[in-house]
Amino acid sequence: MILGIGCDICDIRRIEKLISADEKFLKRVFTSSEIERLKKRNNAASGFAKVFAAKEAVVKALGETANISWQDIEVVKNTNGRPEIILHAEAHKTANFLANGSYDLYLSLSDEIPYALAYVIFCKRV
Repeated sequence: MILGIGCDICDIRRIEKLISADEKFLKRVFTSSEIERLKKRNNAASGFAKVFAAKEAVVKALGETANISWQDIEVVKNTNGRPEIILHAEAHKTANFLANGSYDLYLSLSDEIPYALAYVIFCKRV
């Protein structure tokens, strides 16, 4: 059962300025594994923008923002290279509470320069 949908669009140029000018922004918003993975990309700014949009979309899908930090939402690649979301700490507790148990998050990422887009579906596992 779908409990929430979140969508976010992000200007890659804005993220590019932030990541090149503010190391604190990187450490505040992205996990160390996200930073390590995304810095290796040819177009790092696009990758950071997509992950930033994904985190925003997760918050919108959950509909709850109290006590959720950027670090609680992590975008990883599965063994097939597909992006997936892992929730930690308060984000995980919130999703578990809202779903009254197990949940799934489905993520789609895209970009068309200069924009990055993320779409998230939050479902109760049945």
